[in-house]
Amino acid sequence: MALVPPEKAPSSDSSGSDDENLLQKRNYDDDDVTYCSSDPQSYPSSLDRMNILTYDDEDIENIPSPHAPIVLSDEETVPLSPVINKMFPSGRPQEQLPLLNSVSSVLSPLINSPAATTRSKRKTNAVSRVVSKRVKKFVRKPLIFKWKRNKFQHSAIIELPSYVPPVEATVKSPLDYFNAFFSENIFKLITDNTNLYSGTFIQSGAARSINITTDDIRDFIAITLLMGVVQMPSYRDYWSNALRYPLVANIMTLKKYEKIRRYLHFVDNTDTNDDRYFKVRPILECVRNNCLQLVEEKKYSVDEMMVPYKGTRAGSRRQYLPKKLKKWDFKIFVRAGVSGLIYDFLPYGGEDTFRGRCLTEYENSLGLGAKVVIALCKTIKEKPSTVYFDNFFTSLELIQHLRNEYGLFSLGTIKNNRLRGCQTILSSDKVLAKKGRGANQQIVCNANKIAVVKWFDNKVVTLASSYVDSHPKEKIKRYCKETKSKVDVECPQNIVKHYNAHMSGVDLSDMISLYRSNFKTKR
Repeated sequence: MALVPPEKAPSSDSSGSDDENLLQKRNYDDDDVTYCSSDPQSYPSSLDRMNILTYDDEDIENIPSPHAPIVLSDEETVPLSPVINKMFPSGRPQEQLPLLNSVSSVLSPLINSPAATTRSKRKTNAVSRVVSKRVKKFVRKPLIFKWKRNKFQHSAIIELPSYVPPVEATVKSPLDYFNAFFSENIFKLITDNTNLYSGTFIQSGAARSINITTDDIRDFIAITLLMGVVQMPSYRDYWSNALRYPLVANIMTLKKYEKIRRYLHFVDNTDTNDDRYFKVRPILECVRNNCLQLVEEKKYSVDEMMVPYKGTRAGSRRQYLPKKLKKWDFKIFVRAGVSGLIYDFLPYGGEDTFRGRCLTEYENSLGLGAKVVIALCKTIKEKPSTVYFDNFFTSLELIQHLRNEYGLFSLGTIKNNRLRGCQTILSSDKVLAKKGRGANQQIVCNANKIAVVKWFDNKVVTLASSYVDSHPKEKIKRYCKETKSKVDVECPQNIVKHYNAHMSGVDLSDMISLYRSNFKTKR
């Protein structure tokens, strides 16, 4: 405290003459003369204004020791500076102030202030970040492939599905199929969250709940589905006098339909998280659980299903596919059976795609397409089964992993850059094109139980499988533009027939013949 200069005290750095230095030793309390060795003068000190060490000449002998506490009487108070006022809020009793032992006791609250604590924490965190161990990145060991032009030794005999006409007693109506996916708990979920959203002022701004029931939600969904079949320019046209549609207008009034349409919700808005599908995640999980309850088949196809969407508020969830008819849509990966029923699905959401799905480090290193197939195939109950997919998903590591780890056979088209050295042994596309239509080759790796077949039809296609190869080969009919007639083309019938049955849909000629037979019967 002795080092703190009084207000308007001369600077200690004096450059004046000896006379001036002598003048500095005179008493500063002289009102007639103002002494200053240099400009500027000392500014008022907050510690000086506290008057802690201000004594008269008579009390110099009674100056307390620096370490002795200053005890004040009940009537004496210490005038507080602006800094101390910030430290101690206004209205706090003076009796609660700590005893001031020294300058360090005054400055200790400043040292322990939140800003100083934050700075110390930053230094501690910086040190901990340097000292902390780095997580070792998983490095996948590459598979070793030994390609040979031999016979495939790991073929599995799997019969192709044949169409069995359903028995009349087991025929289900469209409503039965709808109820299998949209169970009663889904209607209750929509009803509760819609009433909650409409009745909570913070969420929607509404004054009171609309108090809808599960039957109202059923009617609303029925109207929405019917509007997709019978389309009009505006949804209000179904209730208009000129274009009134009784199947819609008689179920629900327009005012009630608009209320449900405005407040429709599937989740409580207060339970926010970082899920990109947070708004619809509960209903997605309910529908998915109902899909998993279905009686499964033995053959499945994994592919992407597009949901058209014209809005602009979906962010990265909305995908742009220029080659599709509907270019802007949501992408959903599905696992479907021969019957066309969906047994599992996975909405694409970037980093949130595999939320809630458990994958090993090896599976995470296989890429997006392989991870999608593995995530959807983990829920297969009937094993051994067969899975089919296109070149977006196919890789040799995936085919080998499905058979060895999950007991699943697989077949799919594959890109040339994923053949792992097989492309150097197989003939190039130009060589096969010169040989003519029907030219094919087969390379196998019996150590990893994989067969690769390359066939030239209209264009070159490469297929990889873990259970079937190109034998036996048969002649099939293909249309030739040059002769304008059908010609015989050699085809690796076994592997191509399996793939076309599950990934290429029904043969167009079979559909035409079926349509003609039904048309003749009706006539």
